[in-house]
Amino acid sequence: MQTRKFFSLALAQALLFAGCATMEAPSGGPEDKLPPRVAGIYPNPNSVNQSQELLVNVQFDEWINSSVPRSAITISPPIEKKLRFEVDGDLLTIRSNAPLDSNTTYTITVASGIKDLHGNAVAKPFQLAFSTGSSIDSLFLKGRVMVTAAMIKQKQYPSVGLFLLGSERATRRYLKKYKDTTNVVPDSLPRLDFEPPLFVTQADSNGWFRLGGLRAGRYRVVAFVDVNGNQRVEPLAEWAGVGENDIVLSTDTKDSLWIALADQDTSLMSLESVTPLGRNRLSTKFSRDIILDSGFTSLKNCRLTKMDSTRLFPVNVYKSPKGADPIFLFNPAPSPDTTYVFSCNEARDSLQRGLNSRLNSFSLTWEKFSGDTLTAAVAATEPVGGSKNIFPDTPIEVVFNKPVVGDSLGKGLVIVMNKDTLPTVVSRLDPTRFEVRAEKPWLTDAKVELLQMYADTTLKPADSTGFRDTVITMKSHNIVRFETIAKLKLASLEGKIPKGDIHTRVRLRSVENGKIVIAPCTMNGNFKLDRLMEGAYVVDYYRVKGGMDSPYAGRLNPLDWGAPWRSPSDTLRLSNGNNTLDSLIQNLPPLP
Repeated sequence: MQTRKFFSLALAQALLFAGCATMEAPSGGPEDKLPPRVAGIYPNPNSVNQSQELLVNVQFDEWINSSVPRSAITISPPIEKKLRFEVDGDLLTIRSNAPLDSNTTYTITVASGIKDLHGNAVAKPFQLAFSTGSSIDSLFLKGRVMVTAAMIKQKQYPSVGLFLLGSERATRRYLKKYKDTTNVVPDSLPRLDFEPPLFVTQADSNGWFRLGGLRAGRYRVVAFVDVNGNQRVEPLAEWAGVGENDIVLSTDTKDSLWIALADQDTSLMSLESVTPLGRNRLSTKFSRDIILDSGFTSLKNCRLTKMDSTRLFPVNVYKSPKGADPIFLFNPAPSPDTTYVFSCNEARDSLQRGLNSRLNSFSLTWEKFSGDTLTAAVAATEPVGGSKNIFPDTPIEVVFNKPVVGDSLGKGLVIVMNKDTLPTVVSRLDPTRFEVRAEKPWLTDAKVELLQMYADTTLKPADSTGFRDTVITMKSHNIVRFETIAKLKLASLEGKIPKGDIHTRVRLRSVENGKIVIAPCTMNGNFKLDRLMEGAYVVDYYRVKGGMDSPYAGRLNPLDWGAPWRSPSDTLRLSNGNNTLDSLIQNLPPLP
């Protein structure tokens, strides 16, 4: 009969469970919404002189799903072969065919990939440290890594890894297969985009992490979203961020680590497809969403080229009515049943990644179109119909499904606010987009409606002479309705970031709707954010780099340090009226 060994966290004593017992899945009772929790472990936490044959038992307070993803369990330092997982009811057993190194402290991390039978995931990573020698390393690092709304929705939380620096790397057996082929031993500097970190753990849903079981030394810190569960950074597929500098870990190390994340894919974009729309429009799709800046929308940047090298340039470039794909408008229209090559010289996305000059063209045959004479219709509005809590200075954007000719749109538009009719001011943004405002900002606590007026013509019944009179009646068509924010919900936030300057930004993300607002700081670190709604927010502040307003997370290869980033509170609750940051968060951590 096989014996399972545990150290009970609740009773602080060893428990033995018979491995041949008959077990059945629990059933009945109210719906389970609680995450599984660790109830017992083997070996004992911080135990020494453990066998070099890996055997770890983790017992939970309920049955867990037998499917355990690779990213759910990690071991630091890495070992040469994969971990093996066995699930038996509430018991998780971790093994490996690879022997553990002697006189080494190991840390097992059980993370959010472990779920119970109802799909509830482990809420907070659990760590077990033990040693194969007579002593155990007891240093630790703690801090926070950036977590986005998308990560929370997908329950895919970042990992934090430490890469060893210096000559000691030559003694690490797991690094031998990652060394440069020109070297006999691993290089003294880590290859961040190739080798696994020496120590790794997963952050919780708010980004907080703790790495224990560490020994003194020099380390390079990298955070990453381990999408494929291989415990290595994959820059082409995973967000990652480099620490602000290398750290020298000792008993005197007290500072917390703060790590921002960003897309680390530096590959160039490509033109993926082109689709004619009607007789004179062309929709294009690139491998990433591009910015319609002056360089891209320059009328000489993109073109259609015939086989005889005749070029046709667009007269306008604008964004798709219901997406981000660029649409090109040609006048004169391309010739039907003619083969063209569409190409662009340049294009950039929000991270300033450019267009691959070898993948910047697409061949197509322009077909003859008929029935392209339908009147342009409204495709979308912003705000969308039924929106609430719209701020007083928010304009209405009306988007049509095709270009609108002339300036006749504004003549039939009427704004009604709380049953009062207001004059409109209409501005064209591009061939399909118009901005509509009243002459003054909306009132708070108001109901606003944008109407399109039109003349409805009918004929009266014929009189005794056979004459039929024409009757013209003005009618209206609703384009969008929305409600403005209540005065008692308006909020603002101001404050001072310690050691902030003109290169510092303060960012708030609404927990309720995910909207993000960013404010620059003055040279003294002061900032103010208006147009906020009372409620819960996630706040962070950081130094910008490269002309971008988002946090700079550094680069893996070539190495570039991440810029300072801080996020000291899980949520910040704003109330109606003016709020001050220092009254909501005490002892703000300064930027370096």
